[in-house]
Amino acid sequence: MKEFELIKEYFSFSQSKSDTVVEGIGDDCAVLSVPDKRQLVTSVDTLVDGVHFFSDSDPADIAYKSLAVNVSDLAAMGAKPLGFTLAIALPKVDEVWLKSFSKGLQEASADFEIPLIGGDTTQGPLTITVNVLGSVKADKAMLRKSAQLDDDIWVTGYVGDAAAALGLHGKAQSSDLNEAESYLLQRLLRPNPPITFATKLAKLAHAAIDISDGLLADLGHILEQSQCSAKIKVGSLPLSEQLIQCVGLEQAREFALNGGDDYELCFTAKHSMRNKILNLAEDFQVNVHRIGTIVEQSDEGVFLMLDGKPYQPKRKGWQHFST
Repeated sequence: MKEFELIKEYFSFSQSKSDTVVEGIGDDCAVLSVPDKRQLVTSVDTLVDGVHFFSDSDPADIAYKSLAVNVSDLAAMGAKPLGFTLAIALPKVDEVWLKSFSKGLQEASADFEIPLIGGDTTQGPLTITVNVLGSVKADKAMLRKSAQLDDDIWVTGYVGDAAAALGLHGKAQSSDLNEAESYLLQRLLRPNPPITFATKLAKLAHAAIDISDGLLADLGHILEQSQCSAKIKVGSLPLSEQLIQCVGLEQAREFALNGGDDYELCFTAKHSMRNKILNLAEDFQVNVHRIGTIVEQSDEGVFLMLDGKPYQPKRKGWQHFST
């Protein structure tokens, strides 16, 4: 199968009509129309076999996650999805693999309401690069530099699940997972960033970031850019019952603080927005938890407290190019 035949067969699936996509797949470039009084936002991520996913995983799950982790970046900005491009390197043309991958990509595209508008295919080690585009109301993007003193710090969903699931990969191949373990594995394989909620949250919040490398590591980017520090109540971390059941409360807290791969949101907002945020979360059926406060900048960076005492985590967050 040649390149253009491959694209036509697996990556030209129909999309719902969009007012913003003037021309999608089929030309040298896609043509988008950015709505009036909105700004264009874009992000790109590359996922590498053995680093971001296991090649022996279901190709549908690989595809779904490849798009979800990029949509998560749009959510962190409060942006509405416009479209995405896919560049994929394949060791060979495996039509069974491609059929499953295409199915998962279509599912994610439909779930997040973001159409595939172009991309590229080539031969090489399995590598997937997704570029997403979105729009946000002018000057309303939730930027990392926008946290303010005394802001509440919030987290959506539950954190730590995906990191705990990494240890289940080998066991998953034997189909020997209990109900709680299956839940954790699903959280790793198919993250669900709260994109629709986030587009409305931009009216209420100051700063935001998606949790990809671990809560502490990613919150640290907000603190650095906003030149402030944070107090976090470890006892307020949102932990799923399944996580506690599988690893225990102490280890669950470690995963929640430094696990990564959750693709939930960490955001800040002033006290007066609490009820509005809770009401918005209820409207969109998103769990939100208030875990701390923005404080004046200090060398400590993040103050972790548990039962009124300082808490020192044992696990470190993910670092690219670490030795």
